[in-house]
Amino acid sequence: MLVKDEGIVLKTARSGETSKEVTFLGKQGGKIRLIAKGALGGKSAFRGALEPGNHLEAVYYFKEGRSRYYLKEVFVVATATIDRRSLQGMAATLAALELLDRVCYAGSPDPSLVDVALDFVRCQPVADPLFFFLAFEIKLLEALGALPDLSGCVRCGADVEGGSYDPEEAACFCANHEVPSPQAQSLYRDLLTFASRCLREPLEGLKPERADRKLRKDLGKLIHWTYTYHVQGYTLPESLKLL
Repeated sequence: MLVKDEGIVLKTARSGETSKEVTFLGKQGGKIRLIAKGALGGKSAFRGALEPGNHLEAVYYFKEGRSRYYLKEVFVVATATIDRRSLQGMAATLAALELLDRVCYAGSPDPSLVDVALDFVRCQPVADPLFFFLAFEIKLLEALGALPDLSGCVRCGADVEGGSYDPEEAACFCANHEVPSPQAQSLYRDLLTFASRCLREPLEGLKPERADRKLRKDLGKLIHWTYTYHVQGYTLPESLKLL
């Protein structure tokens, strides 16, 4: 049967001499693999439409039990804005798509994951691509249901500024109840303020943000270890190693 879905292209690969295999994250179907027959041909209707990050409406032939489906037609809602003049910008966008490919699974559709992905790509380019990528990771943690509670000490409920976060336990501790942990991250005002803003505001509102090196490093550490302990399939995106 024919299925119509809206979503984002995560990656593509050659399939045979003239076709493409497209990894597509859809609002209804979740992560699926689509075969675009003849997409590499010069006169293909798919030519230019299947680039990573593109926002598509896709129509494909669905058959129960198959791991791949044949793409019938696409409508490009919006093309990805990847600033190829900026290595940081390009790496951050590719890292976001790579991260989605790793933590999203077939048969588990979640429209909120697609919305977060589209919001991130739509906001490019930005002043501080790596910092904006961290904001995306926080939004994605929230959509995955793995976001830690930074609002108070897990022991007493007190303010955690001056305390620490233990990623293995996904718990915050005030200065009086800190527990030794090899990946513990100190919590200070700028870090807590930005994390809070990421939850309150859409990604569009965070575009002008720039971060000093310490804040970027500390926030990145907190997020990386949270994903490592609590999100299945996560590894550090290879695209970030371009930097």
